[in-house]
Order: sequence, then C-alpha cells, then structure tokens
Amino acid sequence: MLDEQTQAQLSPKQKQDIENAIISVTLSSRHRIDIRKSFPFFGTRYFLVFLLGRDLRKRLRKESAITRVVMTFLILFGVLFATLCVLLTLYMIKSALGIDLIHDYHVGIWDWWLSLRNK
Repeated sequence: MLDEQTQAQLSPKQKQDIENAIISVTLSSRHRIDIRKSFPFFGTRYFLVFLLGRDLRKRLRKESAITRVVMTFLILFGVLFATLCVLLTLYMIKSALGIDLIHDYHVGIWDWWLSLRNK
C-alpha cells in the first residue's frame, strides 16, 4: 500500500500501470478468464474480480458443511429455475403454433397471456 503523499503524486495512468504490473506477477492472473475492473462510486473506489480456470493452489481450502449445503441448494435452484424457464418457453411456442398435445386440455397459461395483451 502506498502512503497518501506518494499516491497523491501519481497520475491515474501511473496508478493503472502499477495495478497492471502487480496483477501480471501474481499467481491468480494465470486463469483462462481474468476480469478485473475498478470503478469510482461516490468518491470511493470499488473493484470487481471474476476469475475462471483451474485451481492451481497446492493446499485446498477447507469448506464448511454449511457452505456446501448452501451451494448445493443454490445450484439445484438454478438448474430447476432454468429447466422451468425452458419448459415454459416450449409451452408458449407450442401454444402460439396451435399444437394440442392432449385433445381439449389446456393449462391456461397461453389464454392468460393473451388476456394480458388485450387489456
């Protein structure tokens, strides 16, 4: 961390160059996808880091059981939500084309959608 006096003397270009130099020599920069952005927000700088790639660390991080359970539920919820969205999209396409899979049986989503559009 630079002291305030030194930091005040640097131009934004110099600060960016120092940040890029530090990133280029770290282990974490050897990922297939490496997105690092910082942005000002009401006088304070915030940063966003997104890394994707193989874990190159020698020691694995210990995860708590709660973390694993939460991640499992989040992944399960995400997959379930994506599946329901795909099924709903297929149903809406089927209904728009006028295809009946079961004769004289309709779930009613398409009719509800049309009633919203007609208001």
